[in-house]
Amino acid sequence: MELRDYQADLLEKVQSALTDTPKARVILQLPTGGGKTRIAGELLSTWLRDGRKAVWLTHRWELAAQTEGMLHKDGISATKDIQWTPGTKAPSMPNAVVILMAQTVSRRTASAEVWDSYKTQDLMIIDEAHHATAEGWARAMRQWPGPVLGMTATPWRLSQREGFDHLFGELISGPQVAELQSDGWLCNAYALSPPEDELVLGGQVDGTGEYSEPGIEEANRDNDIWTAGALTFWQKNGESRQTLVYAVSIRHARNLANVFNDAGIPAGVLVANTPESERAELISRFQRGELRILVNVAVATEGFDLPDASCVLITRPTMSLALYLQMVGRGLRPKPDSGDCIVLDMTDNSRRHGLPEDYREWTLTARGKLPPGMAPLIRCNKCETLSPAASHHCIYCGEPFGETCGRCGTWRAREQWNMKTMCGQDHELVCDLCHHDAHILANLPVTQELEALAYIPDEPNHSNDIVPFLRNILDEERRRLYGTVDDRRDELHLAVRQLESDLANEMAMYRRFQQYIESLPDEQRPSSMPQLQTAYTKWENNRKAELENLKTELATLQAQPIDGQLILSNAQDRILQLLEAEAVAAGLIQGAPSQVRAPQSPSEHETMPHTPDANGWVTFTELAESCRSLSQRDISFLPQRLKYPQGNEVQVSTWSGFIEETAEWLIREGLLTKDHCPVVVEGMHDRCLINSRPVHPNGRYFRRITRLSNGLYLEANLYSRDAALYCAPMVKELGKDPAQFRVQLSQ
Repeated sequence: MELRDYQADLLEKVQSALTDTPKARVILQLPTGGGKTRIAGELLSTWLRDGRKAVWLTHRWELAAQTEGMLHKDGISATKDIQWTPGTKAPSMPNAVVILMAQTVSRRTASAEVWDSYKTQDLMIIDEAHHATAEGWARAMRQWPGPVLGMTATPWRLSQREGFDHLFGELISGPQVAELQSDGWLCNAYALSPPEDELVLGGQVDGTGEYSEPGIEEANRDNDIWTAGALTFWQKNGESRQTLVYAVSIRHARNLANVFNDAGIPAGVLVANTPESERAELISRFQRGELRILVNVAVATEGFDLPDASCVLITRPTMSLALYLQMVGRGLRPKPDSGDCIVLDMTDNSRRHGLPEDYREWTLTARGKLPPGMAPLIRCNKCETLSPAASHHCIYCGEPFGETCGRCGTWRAREQWNMKTMCGQDHELVCDLCHHDAHILANLPVTQELEALAYIPDEPNHSNDIVPFLRNILDEERRRLYGTVDDRRDELHLAVRQLESDLANEMAMYRRFQQYIESLPDEQRPSSMPQLQTAYTKWENNRKAELENLKTELATLQAQPIDGQLILSNAQDRILQLLEAEAVAAGLIQGAPSQVRAPQSPSEHETMPHTPDANGWVTFTELAESCRSLSQRDISFLPQRLKYPQGNEVQVSTWSGFIEETAEWLIREGLLTKDHCPVVVEGMHDRCLINSRPVHPNGRYFRRITRLSNGLYLEANLYSRDAALYCAPMVKELGKDPAQFRVQLSQ
């Protein structure tokens, strides 16, 4: 098969690193399912010429068999069944690969030099190279005369005493999991977790820092959560899926399988000492669907290939990031029906280590903590899916975790809306921080003079309803002045929520797309799968652009000030007119009531920067100067087109698109590269606009990430005013005059 683009890029980097330095020691990192063995196979196909030899080290015999088969498919001569008598040199084959068990190599190299048959041009490949810090592995590498390539998805050890820099000189990292998912090389995954009191407990840890099997068993001895509870959780969330289960011990695995089988769900057990013929039969039955459940103990982790597992049930707690990512990675391979994978985490591993798609930066050096990227998670009460705590909605079902306050325009989490049920007075539905202001607005504007009319003690038959009457007049005036805005804002709130929910729910998007396709005339409908995929991408991008436009309009309406004094003035005029009419009718005054001035309208808030030319154009410099003087962080005017110094133009419709297009122009001009990162926000050196990884200088991750064409990351979580303001200093910092850039605006 032809290599994918990222695989070809990694192969080129690996080849260069292995040949540039004598006895090079290179480690290749690529997520589980990314195709490390495929890259190694392509490397060997060009390396094994003119009598060159190669050794492939692995630590599990089932991986040795699997590797042999995969290399044969690539046309590479490889064998694992070679006799190696103790006291003799390691077996070798010219123009071929010998697959050896790392444990055997460790024993042989402890007493002798075994690589006499290999030369400086021969290659050693170490599979699952995060084990290479073990003394036997490290000794084999020290004695090896030629270059070494280590491969792993997780260059990380549970022990934090050392890294890998004493073994390897260079780390070559591949794409992140999220990138492979977005390109369709890995499927999307959703992690679900039961309530906290229904989790499998970890118990005591051993000398390596990992939960011990006896410790886990002791911690869960008095409950059946890790057996019957696992069945219940699976029946609730994964019953329709082929499921791979991770157990704590062989005894636990068999108990789990018995629980599923007793419930009429076919389940098998796969452990380290399962005979090869029985192992093959179990895997075959699982792939044919005859077994719904395959329970294993640390077998289906490193390198083990089960492409049809669309559900991973984890009942084994672990402190090891590497083991956790290996477990969840088993379900990430693409599915034939383009389906997703669900991870049923009974152990809290996801909260401990993060979601599979979290951004992680790997390093060879020792570390004192886990790689960054494990953001706090929030559990959806509706569908039990785990989402990043910063999410506004559940990433699976779209359930909102809060809402946007209609007063301050800020999204607030559920716990920041507690006071809305604690008040008997009518007021706007607002977050706790705005609750006091909403009370004031609900009772405004009643002057001291009008308040005195609310109670007349000498007339017992007087109806004490003047305050509600006055409030009705105030509400009517507010409605007359701002009713259209309120209606449109409510309409936008609903539309934004619906679109956000759709975009966060793959099934909802699929249904909407099907409806869209069905609405097209027959001649416009896609007639092939490539056309269908292209149409979906274009449709999805249009939905995203529509969401941004709606959000921009909503932000503009939310930022529009309410003129309370004007509401009061108009209400007072109406009340005065009513009083005068009653006075004329009662004969207190003569003639018609005095003419009251017509109700006023809100004054227009001038927000357009400077004075655009006849075609609405202003320079970046003028735009920045005007935005600095604005108090509102959301502005009502929008960009229409950008004009670059050469005179070429590009159409834009949002401020986020405005800053992104400017950054892309700087990339095309060769001005914005990794060497110029981070591009910091003017006057705020702890925050940046653009960086080589989505992290601010203060260590915080970007709230909203946009990946630019050269792989850099843009922080897109900006108010519209800030997006308009920051472009001028950005281009100036990169050596261009912002006065040579122009933007066409519309109100």
